[in-house]
Amino acid sequence: MTQISGRDRHHMLGAFAAMVFVGLSWGANVPVSKVMLQHFDVVPMLAVRTLTAVATLAMVLVLAEGVGSLRIEVGLKRFLLIGLMMSGFFVIFTIGIRFSNPISAAAVQVAGPLVAAATVRLVTGMRFDPGFGVALALTLSGGAILAAGSLFGQGALTLGGGEIVVLLSNALWTVYSLKAQAWFDRASQLHRAYVASLSALGWMVPLSLALVAIGWARSPFAVTDVWVWTQLLLVAVFASAMGAYFWNIGASRLGVAIASLWVNLVPFFAVLWSMAYGFMPNVYQIVGGLVALSGVVYMQWRKLQSMKR
Repeated sequence: MTQISGRDRHHMLGAFAAMVFVGLSWGANVPVSKVMLQHFDVVPMLAVRTLTAVATLAMVLVLAEGVGSLRIEVGLKRFLLIGLMMSGFFVIFTIGIRFSNPISAAAVQVAGPLVAAATVRLVTGMRFDPGFGVALALTLSGGAILAAGSLFGQGALTLGGGEIVVLLSNALWTVYSLKAQAWFDRASQLHRAYVASLSALGWMVPLSLALVAIGWARSPFAVTDVWVWTQLLLVAVFASAMGAYFWNIGASRLGVAIASLWVNLVPFFAVLWSMAYGFMPNVYQIVGGLVALSGVVYMQWRKLQSMKR
């Protein structure tokens, strides 16, 4: 048995840190999006978020890799498709949030790895890593505890109808994640996130303008509340832009199926972020989040052990 090299250990620890950031930023996305949907319509709001994300990623990319890194070399067909998948996920997920109870929407997301793992198996035929079953059982148990908290804690769990939409949107995000790794040659994960977001913007803006023009959506610029715009721009920078970048890092190093387990941190952090909006977590939500976290930790421990062989 050989020791893990310093480079490999650093590589894995970087992936773990990236996925913690994803949990933090995407956890904030759930309550903030629910609040923002009281002021904005879905597609115009997403167009503004995507525009902000593209500007953020472009600025970081230029600082990190130079102006030449803004070139798009993935090919027109793949460029259009990867943006269609990303923008499609954004729209479907946000519509699901729009018609969901926030607590139940967070709870059902814990089953996201089931959808992601099944999608990876169907698309690639890849087998599950050792320990995946135990980790999945732990994370699903965490979700069950979260749901129990809604049933027996602070009131009954109510379903708005969009929860299943939120859950199934994981399949489209998984396909996007696979293609984001397969369709680029040696591009950095930052460049991949920028290209996908730029393409998504190309789909979002025309759709938003069309919906506003025919009266099916309101212009986002009709909202003048500074606090609302601050929340929207912050979640755009940290969740849409940097969250997508760090997700790519985690997915490239851990694999999409394993990285999807880390998404189970989102409901836990969503509860913590919700405290800023006046919602205090109960013991079920705290314990459920810790159980889900234990599944993630176990999976990564097994992965580190397999690297020693």
